[in-house]
Amino acid sequence: MPESKMLILAFDTTSPDGSTVLFRDLEQLGEVRSDGKTNYSVALFEMVDRLLGGGGATLAEVDLFAAATGPGSFSGIRVGLAAAQAWAKAFGRPALGVSVLEAMVGAARPHAKVAIPLLDARRAEFYLGVFSRQETGDAEESRFTLAGEGRVLSAVGVAALVEDIAQSGDAEVDLVARDGDQSVFDLRAQLPSWVKWSTVSGYLAASIARLALRAAREGHLQHPEELDALYIRRSDAEVNWRE
Repeated sequence: MPESKMLILAFDTTSPDGSTVLFRDLEQLGEVRSDGKTNYSVALFEMVDRLLGGGGATLAEVDLFAAATGPGSFSGIRVGLAAAQAWAKAFGRPALGVSVLEAMVGAARPHAKVAIPLLDARRAEFYLGVFSRQETGDAEESRFTLAGEGRVLSAVGVAALVEDIAQSGDAEVDLVARDGDQSVFDLRAQLPSWVKWSTVSGYLAASIARLALRAAREGHLQHPEELDALYIRRSDAEVNWRE
């Protein structure tokens, strides 16, 4: 018998460009985007209700709950992870946390050896991660893994990082930015002209769903209690937070 397809509910509540999607394997059944408001303690549940209603599904039918872990709005991250945990526990389903940085790389599918997604971290700094291309033997699939941990750097620090990567022999670098992130686009003038740039939508729930499906097929899902936030820059109050 053919393997049954997985119904995935994925959402991103880390920024005003929040969204939630419903996928059956790689088929997108629907998407609901935020209206720009960040009160996700109310908005997320309204978005999910609209999404499931349009897709003719219920929460009990969802096989996997996937949520963005950050970086981004502290309160938005907490709401998204708490919802994923609660629904996964209530229906006995697995969950998965996906970083916004990984979702950006997944959406961009860059061809360079190194991909560096950048987000405005305010205070004249940027959230970023250094992702290295992994050989998979599949020309159609881009596979990148995070080297080290996410970090926050100034513009000068980002420029120095790019130069260091180039000097190490990995001259192919693709910086990934979200639509409308003007501070990241302003960074171009301070970086070498040979650096490639990719732009992705700020609505990343679809990328999260696709990454969640791959994780499920490879047996890399999480128990709800294992979900944790990726703040990168944590306040003292946030360090010990875990639902």
